Amino acid sequence: MNIKSLSIHLLMFGLVALVTVPGVSAANNCGTDLGSLPACTSISVDQLGFKIPSLGDILTFTIRGFFVIAGLAALFYMLMGAFAWVTSGGDKDAVSAAQQKIQAAVLGLIIVVAVLAIIWTLEQVIFKRRICLGLSCPVTLPGLIEAGDGTEFCCACLDPVTGSPTKAINAYAEQCE
Repeated sequence: MNIKSLSIHLLMFGLVALVTVPGVSAANNCGTDLGSLPACTSISVDQLGFKIPSLGDILTFTIRGFFVIAGLAALFYMLMGAFAWVTSGGDKDAVSAAQQKIQAAVLGLIIVVAVLAIIWTLEQVIFKRRICLGLSCPVTLPGLIEAGDGTEFCCACLDPVTGSPTKAINAYAEQCE
């Protein structure tokens, strides 16, 4: 993917992110035929023992991991250059190759630190944490999965004792007690 198509994709994503999605009305048009509706189920965080990560959490972890791996790779490459220099035995070609490895590693570290500084400045100073790219604050994504077109997902609340359906709800707007 070239720079031009990447910038067009980023621009289009930005335009999609600016579109506001109307909220789902709390009105329930699910009907009263409880037998034909699926059961409303939810998983408690207490039952799992951990928080289910969102897409933003996963992207934040991936972005931060990328910068950690890039920094460690540059340091490892620098160590390889230093080891090659020490073991060169005075050979001018080997010393030159080792110096080039070290220079490439230092340049890589400088680029990684510069990108980190630019992204941090964008997040904190320019966007004032309203838009986060995953370094100093978690990635923020627009609500692309929310139903905003007035559609409903109807399900039946179950009685905890008998397991029989008690009432129909719109799961996008309501919760079972």
